[in-house]
Amino acid sequence: MTPEAIKQEAARRAMNEPGLSASQRKAFAAKVEADLRAEADAAAQAQSAAAEKAEASAERARVSGVIRVGADLGRARQAARLALTTALDASGAKALLSTLPTDMQATPEALAIPSEIGNFGTVATQVERRRIASILGHEEAGGRFQTATALAFSTGLDVTQAVAALLAVPRQEAQHYQSLEQRSRDAGEFGADLSGGAGRSQGERTTAMWSKAVAAANASIGAAPAPATDTPPANPFMNDAERAALSGAAGLAGAALADLGRG
Repeated sequence: MTPEAIKQEAARRAMNEPGLSASQRKAFAAKVEADLRAEADAAAQAQSAAAEKAEASAERARVSGVIRVGADLGRARQAARLALTTALDASGAKALLSTLPTDMQATPEALAIPSEIGNFGTVATQVERRRIASILGHEEAGGRFQTATALAFSTGLDVTQAVAALLAVPRQEAQHYQSLEQRSRDAGEFGADLSGGAGRSQGERTTAMWSKAVAAANASIGAAPAPATDTPPANPFMNDAERAALSGAAGLAGAALADLGRG
C-alpha cells in the first residue's frame, strides 16, 4: 500500500469504530496507520530479500554452469576464473575456453582464482561471486578443488565454514605443469603477443593475455542470466568419496567452528 492509501485506510477504520470520542478516534487512526506501515515495510523487506535470494541463486547457477562446461573441456579452473570475472554464460564461455590450453598445460597464473571479482550485476550477485571466489581461491582449496566447488555450489556455507569442512578432506589432487616448450608444442600460444613479450616474464604475459580475454568477453556480452532457482545446481565435480565428505560438510564445519569458539 502507498502511504496515502495507508492513511485513508486508517481513517476509514477509525470512522467505523463505534463509541469513540474525537480524540480517541484520532489516536485509533494513528495506531492503525502505524500498524499498516509496519506491515507494508515488512512485506517490502521480505520481497527484497526474496529478490536478492533469487539473484544470488541465478548467479550461482551461471558460475556453476560455466565451470561445468570448463570441466568437460579439461579447463575447470580457467572456467572458474572466467566465470568470476566476466558475465559470460556457459555457451559464451565454451567458445572462449576452447581457445585456451587445458588446465594441465596452463601456467599457475592462468589457474589462479582472482581475488577481485567482476563488478557487474546487482549487489546480491556480486556478494555471491565473492563468496564463491573466497572458497575456491582459499589456500585450503589447493588439492581439493572438486570438494571446494561442491561446497561453494551445493551449500550456502561462508568461507570460514567451508574451510573448516575442507580441512576434514585429504588433499587428493596434484597439478602437474608442463614446460613452456611442451605447452607451445601441444597447445600453441594463447592469443597473439604483438609486443613479442620483450622484458616480460611468463607470468606477466599470462596475466596480460587473460586481461585481454576478459576484456574481450565483457565487451561482447549479450549473455542471458541463468534462470533463478532455489534449488542448488547439481555439482559435476564430486566423486563418491567427496560426496560422502560433502554430506557431512555442514556438520563438520559447525563442529569445527564450535571448537574454535570453545578454544
